[in-house]
Amino acid sequence: MHQCVGSPPVTLKVMFHALLDAFAMLVLASGLLWLARRETLFIPDVPISMASAVITGVAGAALMLWSAARRLRELARRRADSKLP
Repeated sequence: MHQCVGSPPVTLKVMFHALLDAFAMLVLASGLLWLARRETLFIPDVPISMASAVITGVAGAALMLWSAARRLRELARRRADSKLP
């Protein structure tokens, strides 16, 4: 596997948070699609009301921000660890 010079190694933890981020984007899109068109994205009858669509959108956005922050923190920690003598 080719790695760019100076980039930190991608670990399982980083990959987990990247996959969690992708899932969160789908959850956010599901809530927003229901709010915009009253249609579901993948799972029938989820969300089923405006309240559940708002909760779904907020939960997706929060999960997306959390997982992105954790991924960036892990990458920054790996970069700092690789610079230590």
